[in-house]
Amino acid sequence: MITLDQQKVFVGMGGWDLPPFHKYFYPPKSKKGFRKLEYYSQFFDSVEINVTFYNTALTADHARQWLNDVAVNKDFVFTVKLFQGFTHTFGATNDDVRAIHRLLEPIAAAGKLGGLVMQFPYSFTNMQERRNYLVHLSRVFYPYRKFVELRHVSWNTPLVHHLFQENNLHLVNVDLPSMRSHMPFTSLAWNGAAYFRMMGRNIRAWNRPELGERYNYYYNEKELADLLGRMKKMREQSNTVFVVFHNDPEANSLVNGFQLRHLIRKPPILVPQGMIQAFPELKGISSSVNVLHPMFAEEQIQF
Repeated sequence: MITLDQQKVFVGMGGWDLPPFHKYFYPPKSKKGFRKLEYYSQFFDSVEINVTFYNTALTADHARQWLNDVAVNKDFVFTVKLFQGFTHTFGATNDDVRAIHRLLEPIAAAGKLGGLVMQFPYSFTNMQERRNYLVHLSRVFYPYRKFVELRHVSWNTPLVHHLFQENNLHLVNVDLPSMRSHMPFTSLAWNGAAYFRMMGRNIRAWNRPELGERYNYYYNEKELADLLGRMKKMREQSNTVFVVFHNDPEANSLVNGFQLRHLIRKPPILVPQGMIQAFPELKGISSSVNVLHPMFAEEQIQF
């Protein structure tokens, strides 16, 4: 957790076990029993768990392992992406509901649950039955904080904002390519919390997912400064802010995450040596990992 005046700010990634991270972020050699999430938690204070989107097979034991992995970082919190059966295929069952509650309960009991993320596709447009469905989900997953990402511009209305506030739902401020009917990049918060999901602005590749480049985007200094400005303007509405970078190809999400943390903190921040070597732009903001760091005190760790 880092602070922006009176705000608690959690900067993280959309998962921790991603191919670009293996290439640049994690050490090429590691000690026996090395845990990626434990390592990740030395550099960031939150993560959006993405694997939960694909199935509901994860159990409370998985949650307890995650909690153990991040135990060294007392400020660490998780946000958890809701199973696609509730948001995309709409085939979720009562068993899925119970499985999700079982997974979330240990995290919430430990005070480490930032919220449940419900990400709907662009095709999920604003209709009465869909508004009713969102209200129903709010009740099904009471009492967790719920962040809802809606990608179609039809949801960007004051009436929807009011509906969300009445039903304990938070609207995700999602950054998407500026395309016709896409939700614009909003700066909204209520009930003390705000959530930014930074998906990148790669217009060229957005409608060609077969290229694998949809999220290949690097936020420049001006764009990160704009994000910081949006966060500052929210001080009265949100004392907790989550920023999650999803522009993962080529590890741009990690680079931008480190850069944003530095913009907020100003002093040099801890960055793995491998990242500094691969991305020279991090040299000016970083204090590279050394043997004084608790995760890297053993000589067999090499970078």
